[in-house]
Amino acid sequence: MRCAGVAEQDRPGAGRTSTADALSPGEPEELLYALGTRLAPHREAATTALRDAEREVAQAQEQLARAERAAAERGYTSDPLPFMRDSVREEVEALGRKTTPKKVRTSYRFLLDRAVELAAAEVQGFHDDRAAEREQHESGVDACRESLRRATAALEAARAMHDRVREAEASARRGLDEMVAKLREA
Repeated sequence: MRCAGVAEQDRPGAGRTSTADALSPGEPEELLYALGTRLAPHREAATTALRDAEREVAQAQEQLARAERAAAERGYTSDPLPFMRDSVREEVEALGRKTTPKKVRTSYRFLLDRAVELAAAEVQGFHDDRAAEREQHESGVDACRESLRRATAALEAARAMHDRVREAEASARRGLDEMVAKLREA
């Protein structure tokens, strides 16, 4: 007899003998297969997340090593700007000591050239300093250490999540074993 569009074979316990609660032959294997099939995508996703986190840590470690090498190789570079500023001041003072118009004009042209060079160097120095700050902020040693710290924290979280997924699967397997044992007793 059919009831509201539900086939007889679709009802719980349908098609079983009078021992409806007993396990049929091959049913434990089917249940184990169903358990594995339902959990497989989550187990694979957890494993993928764990591998990705491990890869991020490795990349962060490599980036930190490169940044530390670059910092160690970067030697002291003298800033020419203080010397250029002093030179321009000295040229102004020297201009005041010139006595002939020809020497004054020559000295002024030289002063103007030095002042233009200083102005250009000041602008370039400002841009270089800003670029160095940005680089240090984005890929300097401290930024790389912070990146490694975040990647390591993400790896620990991924490991914990992976362990919880494995525990969920183990719980389902223990539950299945318990159910099969109890139904075999019945």
